[in-house]
Amino acid sequence: MIDLDLMKPITLEQAEATQRRLSFNHVMRNEVEVKVRKLASGYQGEKKLHYFLGLIPDKKYHIFHGLRLPAEKSFFQTDAHLLSTKLIILIESKNYSGKLSIEKLQLTQEINDTKLVYENPLAQVNRHKLLLLYFFEKYQIPPIPIETLVVFTKSSAEINIAPGYTEAEKKICKASNLLKKIEEIERYYRKESVDQKTIGKIKRLLLNKHTPFRSDFLKTMGIDKGDIVTGVRCPKCEFGPMKYKRNHWKCPKCNHISNNAHLEAINDHFLIIKATITNSELRELLHLPTRRASTYVLTLLNLPSTGSKRGSIYHQPKSFPLSTNYVSPHNTNTIKNK
Repeated sequence: MIDLDLMKPITLEQAEATQRRLSFNHVMRNEVEVKVRKLASGYQGEKKLHYFLGLIPDKKYHIFHGLRLPAEKSFFQTDAHLLSTKLIILIESKNYSGKLSIEKLQLTQEINDTKLVYENPLAQVNRHKLLLLYFFEKYQIPPIPIETLVVFTKSSAEINIAPGYTEAEKKICKASNLLKKIEEIERYYRKESVDQKTIGKIKRLLLNKHTPFRSDFLKTMGIDKGDIVTGVRCPKCEFGPMKYKRNHWKCPKCNHISNNAHLEAINDHFLIIKATITNSELRELLHLPTRRASTYVLTLLNLPSTGSKRGSIYHQPKSFPLSTNYVSPHNTNTIKNK
């Protein structure tokens, strides 16, 4: 049973939004594009892991994807967390290609005449195991066995494990062999370690303490907010800005007409600028001709808000990103000031 489903990483969403909003000659354009490719590759690997875990019968495990839990002053995140009355299995996935050599102290990737060195992913997932034990101890969760696995999701990758590294031989596999590896682990855990009541307690604790990662992406990349290109992009030819006229958007390049092309720009603002927006900021963002036009757009969006009249501040909604299903001209959605 999937209790925490796989979501597209916010960092990837932010990177893609930044890529859309940077001029082609911007000094950081290439670095952002590299970041997008790297994050997208990792997400593709997580989707492949999600597919294979989805083949497990629902009653066997509670499955949490991308679970991020507090660890003192920091956090730790697992790609997949499998919970049952018998044991927990933590899984780290890597979508690396090329020749992969795994030693106790490192993982070496050789591809296109380039050699790259990474942390051994088995050391990473074993560290997560230790942090999870600390976490359970803090919240007085009864002892439950925890096993770890590393899954390489790129089928074409060549994996070479250092001779005598038996732990890696037991705990590292390709995605296509994952279910078999899980079955092998299960043979050692026939008896239940905790009851269903405790499982319910653990499930609620994990979901309650789950904290999705979000950073100031522009600051991390060293990009000034003033460098972000505003305006509404054409969903057909990607030209911008589109022109607003009579409650719709028209592309001056291909003449495409859209009623909701502005949603992408607002989503991008929430992702990389800030989680709030005012009437005047929306007008500047969308290149709207009048305050009346921006007021109309905000009325249709029906965003949560604080303040009143000209002092109103509109907030990123929980159902994010905005889509055509979200747009509603009915009701108000005001957040009460504390």
